[in-house]
Amino acid sequence: MLTTAILGWGSLLWDPRKLNYVKEVGWLDDGPILPIEFARISKDGRLTLVITENGSYVKTYFAMSNYLWTNEAIENLIEREGSENIGFYIKETNTFYPEDFKYKQAILDWIENYGMDAVIWTNLGENWKIRNEEKDIIKIINPDERVAYLKNLDDATQIKAKEYICKTPLQIQTKYRAVFEEELNWKPIV
Repeated sequence: MLTTAILGWGSLLWDPRKLNYVKEVGWLDDGPILPIEFARISKDGRLTLVITENGSYVKTYFAMSNYLWTNEAIENLIEREGSENIGFYIKETNTFYPEDFKYKQAILDWIENYGMDAVIWTNLGENWKIRNEEKDIIKIINPDERVAYLKNLDDATQIKAKEYICKTPLQIQTKYRAVFEEELNWKPIV
């Protein structure tokens, strides 16, 4: 049996769905410092937060999984995210996945301070490709044109994109969050 922390910085915090974590404690604002940015176009068109070398170093959040085994916590996060791109570190075996994760030391330092047995996170990378239902690439967005991308979304998609950005916790202060606040007037919902 292992104590497993779940890292979060985006919609996991306000829309956990079936994520099985200790709700009585909730999300704590003292996770590891990682480079995070709005750098992934999701399936529904939102611009979402990911760990990226092009990100701003921010203190993330964490919650404790209710599962007694890390593999169960990973399966639960896969279900919530609809993606098998889950990163993890298991202290007992000193196992990182992916093995080439660039921010291992941040995870190691943080886990030592908290005495956890394992930590898991959504490990999606940057994505600037827009695909159709058949998964064909129909457009590639230039990362420097994030504001134009958001301005040109259809109304329904723009509402979802704005909600995601505005609901992001204040602690997640990235370069592009500041740009969106200034150029789009998309202010945080406190």
